[in-house]
Amino acid sequence: MTPSQRRRPCPSQEHQYADDITVGSQSFISALTTGTTYTSSTMMSTISSATNNNNGRKRRYNQPKLRRRDDDMSTINDDDDEDTTYESRSRYYVDDDDNMTIFSRYNRFTATMMTANNTKVKNIIAVSIVLFGFIAILNSSIQLHHDDYNRNSKKLAVSLMQQEELISQNAHSLVAFPPVMIRGQQGSIAAKDEENGIHEGAERNLQWKYEPETVELREQHPLVHRPNLDHLKVLSPQTNVNIAYDKPPNEPLSICGRPAAISPEQDLEIMTKFQNTCKPVGPNDPILLIEGVETFGRTGNNLIEFLHALERAQNEGLTVGIMIDSWVLPVITQMWMAVQENDMDGWKQHMENTFCVKMLSRDELSTYANIIHMETRELFMYKTRQSLPDYVEFQTYHIRNLFRNYNTGVGVDIRHRNVNDMCTGINGLFGPDKQSSQIYSVIHSRNLEGYAGHELLGRVAKNSGCDPEAALNMEPEYIKAILEPIGMLNHPIVFLTDHQRPEILERLLADKDIGPMIHLVPNEASWVGGDITLGIMANAFIGNPASTFSGFIAKSRLALGFEGNYLFRAKNENGEWEEVCEKRCVFWKRMLWNMA
Repeated sequence: MTPSQRRRPCPSQEHQYADDITVGSQSFISALTTGTTYTSSTMMSTISSATNNNNGRKRRYNQPKLRRRDDDMSTINDDDDEDTTYESRSRYYVDDDDNMTIFSRYNRFTATMMTANNTKVKNIIAVSIVLFGFIAILNSSIQLHHDDYNRNSKKLAVSLMQQEELISQNAHSLVAFPPVMIRGQQGSIAAKDEENGIHEGAERNLQWKYEPETVELREQHPLVHRPNLDHLKVLSPQTNVNIAYDKPPNEPLSICGRPAAISPEQDLEIMTKFQNTCKPVGPNDPILLIEGVETFGRTGNNLIEFLHALERAQNEGLTVGIMIDSWVLPVITQMWMAVQENDMDGWKQHMENTFCVKMLSRDELSTYANIIHMETRELFMYKTRQSLPDYVEFQTYHIRNLFRNYNTGVGVDIRHRNVNDMCTGINGLFGPDKQSSQIYSVIHSRNLEGYAGHELLGRVAKNSGCDPEAALNMEPEYIKAILEPIGMLNHPIVFLTDHQRPEILERLLADKDIGPMIHLVPNEASWVGGDITLGIMANAFIGNPASTFSGFIAKSRLALGFEGNYLFRAKNENGEWEEVCEKRCVFWKRMLWNMA
């Protein structure tokens, strides 16, 4: 017999060992399933019993092996001491362990650890459990802190986004005012509803809109179909001559009888430059589509969004497509580009030629394959790729296009409502006879919904160096520091406001130098278009750089060649107020971000 054959373990040893452990486990599981109370001591005794049985069985297997070993190894001397016998046994057991399966090793290790007298192993297990528990608690604490940080970061991000949106909208886009506060409304809303067959339980699509200088009730409704008429020939009440949509290109630009400061030659040169880039749109050409009725903010923001759409189209070789029922057309046509005698075909062609856009209906949209959709908020956030001079040139060109076609009270807007006269503010204050010659200044006071306004102006101040409070508070000392050096304290001072801080007007009225010069626009002449024109045509304009409404007035004044914008002011080392940013800062995105 070979040595390997003599050292081969009993075939049933490891299986019997596993069976003992299995029996103990089954007993424990049976007790759990039958509801028997199975204490830890009982479990320990079961496992110990299985272990002891196995140990006894192991000893029984070892004895025959040793006997066989003694019988077979006849060359071993009888006088070998006990150490030699122990060494031979050790070698035998090592070989026995080598032949054990992984499952048997695991069961023996488990049984060994659960032995009652194995204190060292128990201590190791206890310490390990404590360490694992501590690590788990620490990990949970770190994870909880991480989750709280993420949650707070998300809340902070949402808060900043909400603040950005609040600021950009000038907040409270839906403001509930009682019907008696609506300017120009006669009679009660309920009476009109009853007259139109609208009952109290019926759905209404009405929105209270808080415009910068006026409050009005706008009813959103689909466009009423109007038949197309012959090409427009309207009679101007001011000149009593027939005029068409397209004015002669060399005609000097003037608003309310006041000529623009830009020369006709320069205006024509820039106009020709951009009109030559306008090309017909093919079915596969990319179209940046302005659609839907959802707006982001009010008038100032909406005009920026429209101009940003034209800007992106210019930068990327696109054509702006305008849906006939989109949000932008009511904004534009209430102040500019009125539809004359329902000549929609002539009006659409005039819009396309003026702004290099494509007017589209739902039926026409399906004929174009490459449509690019962009939300109004994305339009507001768009950042140009052009340099500042190129950006200013393009933006001012389109602003002049608007004022080449300002409404004079003739025609209707896209919703077929009679348009107002953009000169009503000037005429209401000074009369038609003085609208072209009256010298005056304008203060545009915008609070921007309190805290949000302070935050936004603070950000503008960090970039531009202007005072972070002066344009919000409009203190008499601040106003006089602007108007007195240019000799405007002796002329009317028109005060435009959002009425959020009446104390500002009270302070100005109480001042002995400013108070007598303050003029307020009559209610019947006050509306957003009239206020814009008042600010643009003034000899001096004092505004808030954090307001998109002030910003549009300042941009329009630059487009028309007017100086005298006072928005970015701060005190120098001598305590004197001065401009700290050049006139083009209202177009500079490093100063005003998306509001530029």
